[in-house]
Amino acid sequence: MDTMGSSGSKKSKSKGQAVAPAGDQAEQSRPARKPSVTEGFLLGSTAQSGAAHVAMGASSVCNGASTIAVPKGRALLIIDPQIDFITGSLAVPGAVEDTARTTALLADNEAVFEKVYVTLDTHHEMHIAHASYWSDAAGNAPAPFTSITAADVKAGAWTPRVASETDWAITYCTRLESKGRFTLTIWPTHCLLGSTGHAVHPPLSAALTAWAAKKRTTVTWVLKGQNNRTEMYSALKAEVELQDDPATSLNQPLIDALSEHTQVVVCGQAKSHCVAETTKDLLGGWPQGRAKDIVLLTDASSPVAGFEAAAAEFEAEVGSKGMTLCTVAELAATL
Repeated sequence: MDTMGSSGSKKSKSKGQAVAPAGDQAEQSRPARKPSVTEGFLLGSTAQSGAAHVAMGASSVCNGASTIAVPKGRALLIIDPQIDFITGSLAVPGAVEDTARTTALLADNEAVFEKVYVTLDTHHEMHIAHASYWSDAAGNAPAPFTSITAADVKAGAWTPRVASETDWAITYCTRLESKGRFTLTIWPTHCLLGSTGHAVHPPLSAALTAWAAKKRTTVTWVLKGQNNRTEMYSALKAEVELQDDPATSLNQPLIDALSEHTQVVVCGQAKSHCVAETTKDLLGGWPQGRAKDIVLLTDASSPVAGFEAAAAEFEAEVGSKGMTLCTVAELAATL
């Protein structure tokens, strides 16, 4: 989503030229105000001092423009609890049961969670990790779960359907592979903005609505993955950052807002990818000495089939850094 505006320069006072109104002169001379932490994260980490308009790209954060102060108690962070990941085109084994446990946790403990954040994977059809973006020499699209490397693109085994994207595709795959975590995987088309699969799993959606009504507040929605030219497993940073899209960079203001809570409870889909990368970025920007205040619900998240080892490595990594790992029942017993 882009919200762009034009601006014109004020002309100096001289014969034959219009004089800027006094109000405009005062506005022009007023020092630029640095956005607050809350304003920063609401703008998806793209806030600029004095900017009248902000370009939104890969991610954006929406909380209904609420003016209600948010209590800083326990928060629930639910990663991508969407139909496509639960019963849809990219359904994760175990996600139905995971989400049922999350739904019950929220419904049974509405008063306990002062704030709920929900991330939403949000794509267009022509995304770099979708088949529509690519073709082979015969014009065929890649099958789901095809791996495409920089070498493949250089050799012409796979090329973008938009020829002008070829140089970027090589650059993207090269940068992605250099991090040693992922190669480009073609996923089944999922979470298209406006589609049924983009919506939150209905039972959880109902629980979120009931929570918001009872607490007289809003769910904070974090949309991610809207830039077609990069992947965004993490809700906090793209896999490959883009210079022309500040929203692909680390959203430290959102991390800062989350860190103001006494505890952040994390769950959602999938443990091997979006939950793992969001949690690791959150922990990386978290205040030192407070890792235990991030709680991962181990039975409210599951890995993509075939990526079970990656999920286990993620749990071991964050556990070794002091995060709290527990089941939904174990957490509920402490509430």
